Order: sequence, then C-alpha cells, then structure tokens
Amino acid sequence: MAGAVEIAWTDATWDPLAGCTRKSAACRQCYAEAATAASAQGGGWGQGFAELGDSGPAWTGKIALREDRLRFPLALEHPCRIFVNSLSDLFHESLEAETIDRIFAVMASAPRHVFQVLTKRPKTMQPYLADAGTPARIERHMAELGGVATKIDAWPLPNVWIGVTAENQKEAARRIPLLLQTPAAVRFVAAEPLLEALDLAPGTWLRAEPTDAAGPKLDWIIAGGEIGTGAKPCHPDWARSLRDQCARGETPFFWTHWGEHLPATGAAAPGEAAGQPGGENPARRLDGRLHEAFPVSPV
Repeated sequence: MAGAVEIAWTDATWDPLAGCTRKSAACRQCYAEAATAASAQGGGWGQGFAELGDSGPAWTGKIALREDRLRFPLALEHPCRIFVNSLSDLFHESLEAETIDRIFAVMASAPRHVFQVLTKRPKTMQPYLADAGTPARIERHMAELGGVATKIDAWPLPNVWIGVTAENQKEAARRIPLLLQTPAAVRFVAAEPLLEALDLAPGTWLRAEPTDAAGPKLDWIIAGGEIGTGAKPCHPDWARSLRDQCARGETPFFWTHWGEHLPATGAAAPGEAAGQPGGENPARRLDGRLHEAFPVSPV
C-alpha cells in the first residue's frame, strides 16, 4: 500500500492505518472502502476493516494502526511527497492520541520528505495540533524509530502539509475555518470530488491578491471530478471558478481530472458530459491546459 501511485499530486502513499467510516457526501464513492473490502477477501490485510455485501463494500467501523506499515517512510532514501492515509483518516474520532502521536513521530523523524495529511475531521485535528503538549508526546516516540531526527526543532512541523476535503459549500464552511485555526506549515483544500460550485471567500479564506497577508490563508487548492459508479458530472464552470479564484491571489491550483465524465464540447449544464472514463489526456486538462501548481514548501 505504498510507492508509486495514480494520485497526481503526490509521489507515494503511506497507509499506517486500516479502516475508516463515511463522513460526508465526498465518501459516497469511496475508493478506500472498496479497496479495503476487496483486500479483505481470503484473509487479506483488509479483513475485519471492510466487507463486500449484497449492496457493495461497507466499512465495519474497525480502525487500527498497522505496525508493519508504520516505518515505511524511513526506508525511502530520496526526498518525496507522501500522501498520508490515503485509505483512512489520521484524525478519525475513534483513534487515541497516542496512535496519532506515533504516526507524527515518523513524519518528524523523516524531515527529508513532505507529508500531505488530508482529513474530513478538522474538529479532531485542530485541538490535537494546537495542544502545547503534542510536540513533547511525539518526541517520546521518535527515539523508538531510529530516524534522522530525534527532536522537534520547529512546530508546526515544516515538512507536514495539512488539508481538509471540501466537496461542497456546506463542508467548506464547516472545515476551512477550523483548518485556518490549525498550526500548519502549509494549509490546503482538496475540492475532490467537486460536487458543486465553491466559493473560497477570497480575502477571508483565500488570498484576494498576492500581497494579502491579513491572517492565515489557504496555500494550495486541489480539485477534481467524481469517480465511481453513478458519479456526478463536474460542471466546467465549477472548475473554472476555482481556477480563477486562485489566480487572483496567485494561490497554487492543481486540477486532477474530470472523473468519470469528460465535459462535452461547449457543455452548459452538469448533465452534458461525454460519459467517458477520466484519462490522462484530455481528462486532466481544464480549457485545454494542465494545472499542476504546488505550494512553496518550507523544506
């Protein structure tokens, strides 16, 4: 569950957790649930975490740390971007703080890598990262790992990017303010799947101009269409709006793909789609262009 991946905005995935539960509309076509259920067959690693039933894959509610995956980033010699828990959520409500501490200890022990942490649960994330006692707890676990670093020199960790999923305006309003209250070297939003038009409030959440520095702002926006059976087509204007909002303040914008449906030429409504599976080209192009910008990392 690690190494080269099809997720365009990362170099590798690292899944020290197994199991999750659905949280919002972005979960309705959950690839992680399907992958875990498929891996549960025949006593595979997903056994106990998800099941394949008559109505399809379903989480069991069990979530646990996989010790065999915990140290994976320490073995990667060359610096890379690593998406953390692509098949789960690091800040799931059922996890104990010690489990999160141990995963953060690995990230702190491998400063050569950039770790991309994406959550749908900022209500758990914000108090964890804002807690003055968190760095000391993490350090207690770093000594066990044998990584490059054994102490935390800066907090928040400069090699950890923190993001939230915002698939619609309701979740954006719930999650983004908590993200902006969270200590982080880089804050990002994944509007993926993009299920409706999204206003990122330039001047409040997003920079309205390049010099806009009044309070924390979002540093990176990722967006893309929905994948899966029954996926909702993404209206081209929803994608254009995010692109243009980011352009105003020169916030990096990354368009991943259109999902299951390519926009028809001159599409004027979400239902006007080509019905083709997303592919490398033209599914990754917005108005004929690739958008693959990354934020400037502190490390």
